[in-house]
Amino acid sequence: MGCKVIHFTEVEDEEVKMAGAKGVRVRWLITEEDGAENFAMRCFEVEPGGKTPDHIHEWEHEAFILEGKGLVKCGDKKVRVEEGYVIFIPENAPHYFENVGEGKLRFLCLVPKHQ
Repeated sequence: MGCKVIHFTEVEDEEVKMAGAKGVRVRWLITEEDGAENFAMRCFEVEPGGKTPDHIHEWEHEAFILEGKGLVKCGDKKVRVEEGYVIFIPENAPHYFENVGEGKLRFLCLVPKHQ
């Protein structure tokens, strides 16, 4: 498979339908279908007042805030974030992202291929 170079808006977004999700959409930017053998890259958009569900995974997450203001819960810790913040969420850590700003909260999230 060759290189993939596209604008993120060319990737269709979909509603996150996990229980507890509110106003969250995701674009799967790079996946196994693109030839990525180790990681997937996703772009999340959370509407004002929205949040991802509080959940855990058996894999780590790396995230980068592109736009907006948010609150990230990781384990027992809650931290306010905004554009430019980098977040590491270890495996099995309860976590969520919440939009506490007036505009969209947009962030990249990378996860290992886990299935």
